[in-house]
Amino acid sequence: MELFGRHAETAALAGLLDRAADGAGSGLVLWGEPGIGKTALLEYAVEAASDATVLRCRGSRMEAGLAFAAPPPTGRTRTSPRCWSGPPSSACGAARVRWRPARWRRAAELSPTPAAAGRRLAAAARAAWDAGQAETARQLLEDAERLCGELPVARLSGGLRGILEFASGMPERAHRYLVCDMAVVAETRRAVELGTVAVRAAWSAGRPDLQQEALQQVRGVDADGDPALAELLPVLRNWWACYDQTGEVTPTLLGMASGTVGRLGAAAWELLPPVPLVQAWGIEGGLLDVLRVQAAQLRRRHELAALAVVRSQTAVLDLGAGRWDAAEAAAAEGLRLAEEVGADHVATQCHSSLGSLAAARGDGRAVAEHTSRILRVSVPRGVRVPSAAAYWHRGRAALFDGRPQEALSDLLSLAEPGHEAAHPTCALFAAVDTVEAAVQVGNADVVEAQVVMVEEWAQRTGATRARAAGHRLRALVQGGSAAETSFRAALDVAGAAGDPFEYGRTRLLYGEWLRRARRRADARLQLAGAAEIFDRLGAEPLRARALREQALTERPTAPRVPGPPTAAGLTAQELRVARLAAERLTNREIAAQLLISPRTVGHHLANVYPKLGITSRADLARIDFEEP
Repeated sequence: MELFGRHAETAALAGLLDRAADGAGSGLVLWGEPGIGKTALLEYAVEAASDATVLRCRGSRMEAGLAFAAPPPTGRTRTSPRCWSGPPSSACGAARVRWRPARWRRAAELSPTPAAAGRRLAAAARAAWDAGQAETARQLLEDAERLCGELPVARLSGGLRGILEFASGMPERAHRYLVCDMAVVAETRRAVELGTVAVRAAWSAGRPDLQQEALQQVRGVDADGDPALAELLPVLRNWWACYDQTGEVTPTLLGMASGTVGRLGAAAWELLPPVPLVQAWGIEGGLLDVLRVQAAQLRRRHELAALAVVRSQTAVLDLGAGRWDAAEAAAAEGLRLAEEVGADHVATQCHSSLGSLAAARGDGRAVAEHTSRILRVSVPRGVRVPSAAAYWHRGRAALFDGRPQEALSDLLSLAEPGHEAAHPTCALFAAVDTVEAAVQVGNADVVEAQVVMVEEWAQRTGATRARAAGHRLRALVQGGSAAETSFRAALDVAGAAGDPFEYGRTRLLYGEWLRRARRRADARLQLAGAAEIFDRLGAEPLRARALREQALTERPTAPRVPGPPTAAGLTAQELRVARLAAERLTNREIAAQLLISPRTVGHHLANVYPKLGITSRADLARIDFEEP
C-alpha cells in the first residue's frame, strides 16, 4: 500500500514499528477530525507490520460509520506493536488481525533497509511459530538470514532455529544451534530457556557428552539481573541436576508452593524438564500442576506448538498415576496439535503414550501402529528416547500376551550399546519387564545384571518407583522366605500404590508365588486385589492372567501321582521336569539335577505342553503341581 504525500507520517510509523520489533514498548494513537485519513494510516500500519494487534478501532460517535469503526474479529495472533485508532475515551472495540504470511513479506519489502526487512521477517517467524505454522516459520527465518546473517536473526527471533529443529526431531542439530544462540540472545531468561532445551535435546539423542556440555553452559548463566528468573532458580537447578552425569549434584524432592507453581506456569515451556527424567529421580511432584497452568495460558494465547509440547508431557504424568483416560485425552490432543503444526518430535512423544496404553490394554494392532510411526520418524533422525520407547512398548505387549522370548528380544535392545533404541533412562524403566521376561525363559545371565542396575538406581535416587522395582525384581530371583520378604518390601514402599499399574503387577507376581508355595488363601487375597486394579484401569491381559491364577487356587490341575501317568497324563519323569521348569530352572540346570541331557529335558517339555494344554514355558508357572 502506497501513501502519497504523507512521507512524514509513514517515516514516523516505520520508526515506531522497527523499535517495537526490537522489543521496545510502543503505542500508536491516531487523533483528529473525521475524514482526514486516519483509516489510511491505520491500514498502512497494519500492512507494514502485520504482527500488530488492533486493540481500539471503534472511534468516536461521529466516526461510527467509517470503514475502520469496530471491524469484526478476523483471527488471532501473538504480536508486539499495538495500534489505537480513535480518541482515548472511546470504548474498546478489540479486534485481532489475521496472521497472513503474504503481509509479512510485503512489510519486509516495504522496509527501508535489508536489516529492517530482516528484523521484520525474524519477528514474523516467531509469530508464525506461536501460531502453529512451523514450516512457514522456518521459511521466514531462512529469508531473514539471507538478509541479515544467522547470528543477528538468532538474536531477533530469540533462538528460534534451535527450537524448530528440536520440535521437528533433529536433536543434535538443535543442540548445536541452541548452545550457540544462548550467547547472542538479548535476555538472560531466553538464554536459560535455550540452554535448558539444549540439554534436553542431548538427552533425547542419547548423547551424555553433549548433555553435560550444555548443562555446564546453562548453569553458568548469570541470572542476578532477572529477579523473576532468580526466584525460579532453586526449582530449575534441582531439575537440571537430573541430567548431571558426574554425580556431584543430586536432585531432591522439593515442595512447590502455589506461588512457585503459578510462576512456573507463566514461564515458557522451554524451562521445564522431560517428564520421564524427573520421574526416574522421583521428583515430579508439582510438575502436573505447572503443566496444567501452562496449558490453560497457552490455550488463551492460541500458541498451538507450545500447547502440543505441554499436552504430550501431561500425558506421561497421567499415565504413571493411573489416570489412563486423562492420559489418552492429553496424548490425543497433543498428537492432533503436533501434526497440525508439523512438530514431528512432539508427535512421536504422543504416539509413545498411546502405544504404552495400547500395550497395557492388550491392543496389539494399536501397539504396532503407534510404534511403527515412532520408529519411522525417530530412527533416521537419531532421536533415541522415542525409539527406545517404541521397543519398550512392543516388548511389554509381547510379555503381557505370554510371549516372553519375543519380549526379551525387544527389551534387551534398550541396553545394547550402539543399538538404535539404546537409552539409559528408558532401559531403567524397562528393567522390570526385562527381568520378568528373562525369568520366564530361564535366562539367568540377563537377570542379575538388570536387578543390580535397578538396585543401584534406587540407591542413588531414593525414588519410590525405583525402590519398589528393586524389591520386586529381587523377589523374582530369590527363593523361600527371602522372596516373600522382598515382595512385602515392594508393596510396603511409601507411595508405591501411587502407580497403580505397577503396584498391581507386584501383587500379581506375589500372588503367583504364594500359589506355588501352596498358600492358597493368601494367594487369593493378592490375586483378587491385582485383578481389581487391572479391571479398574482396563488392563485386560493382566486382569485375565490374575483371574486364571485365582481360579488355580481353587483346585489343582496336575496332581502328583508316582509311577504311572498322572491324571493330566504326565509320566513321573515329565512331572519332575515340568516342576523344575516351573521353578524357572534352565534346561541345563534341570539336566544336572535329574542326571539327563539338556536335549532330553527339551524332549520332555515338548511332550508336557500339549498334555497340559499350554503353549510355552512361561505357562508352567501357572500350573499347580502339588497335592491340595
